[in-house]
Amino acid sequence: MTETRRWNIELGGVRQRITLEDAGDGVPVMVMFHGGPWSPFIYGMAYAGYYPELARHASLLWWDQYGCGRNYERDIPSDLRVGDFADMAVDLVRAIHRRYPHRPIVLNGFSFGTYLTMEVARRLPRMVDAVINVAPIMNMRDTLTNFDHVLSDRVSAAETRRLSSLRGQDRYDPYLSRLETLISRHTRAFSSRPAVCNGMVLRWLARWVTSADYRLRDLWGSAMGSLPYGRGERYAALWDSMGDIDLWPAASGATMPVLYLQGEYDRYVLPSELRDLAERRDNVRYARIAGVGHIPDARAWRDIESRMIRVLDRCRS
Repeated sequence: MTETRRWNIELGGVRQRITLEDAGDGVPVMVMFHGGPWSPFIYGMAYAGYYPELARHASLLWWDQYGCGRNYERDIPSDLRVGDFADMAVDLVRAIHRRYPHRPIVLNGFSFGTYLTMEVARRLPRMVDAVINVAPIMNMRDTLTNFDHVLSDRVSAAETRRLSSLRGQDRYDPYLSRLETLISRHTRAFSSRPAVCNGMVLRWLARWVTSADYRLRDLWGSAMGSLPYGRGERYAALWDSMGDIDLWPAASGATMPVLYLQGEYDRYVLPSELRDLAERRDNVRYARIAGVGHIPDARAWRDIESRMIRVLDRCRS
């Protein structure tokens, strides 16, 4: 029987909240890293108790990144970088390993969370038994090229000029942000259908409102990454630091089992590149999830969940 435990922990020198759905000593601990930064959507502390099938195969550890959700703070430092989140993720896994030294540890990341899984795997290889990367990112500079290529014949001349102007700036995020908007509008690379037509997206969003773990303040913090407050000039350093992400060296050097699960239309990384990685590395597996982009629908999520469970059962055995 699962027992929910909540406690405070110091990560990166900052006191933060975490939640564990403890299924007992016989199963791995799976650390859930959500996307964003600052977007505890699909994974995050609101989803404790939301995935009963996964919770039968692992103790699920939930953490809202510093500055969002349950760990929302109004006046977080404006010089925060993605590397600070990686440092906090490393502290988190170290603490879990100390607390449960005899349990396997599996890292499960969604989108930006896959940056955190690979940074932890790179720095703490002996503590990590397996990695699951859903909707992975790899090199965010390459992502700009991928999106540009997809959009090349789908946007107006005026929009092309606007993109060219943003590309010429000495900034990373304004260009990425505009490309993401256009990708969502003109292609299936982000979602195979509008969010209002994706029942799984609506259920995930509804969980923020219905979760017993979230207060009104936490709901505001959950939307942090997609609102102007979170992606405005105050945190420009954070969003521009996304351009520094390059996970190929970590992916090529990892020795534990790594599973990449990517939607058919997703182009944050090219499918051919992930297939090539899996062909080169005996420890790497790649699965293409048909009919979806970066965000799964209900059918795709069932497929993803079943693949996760197979990884957990192998770690358990």
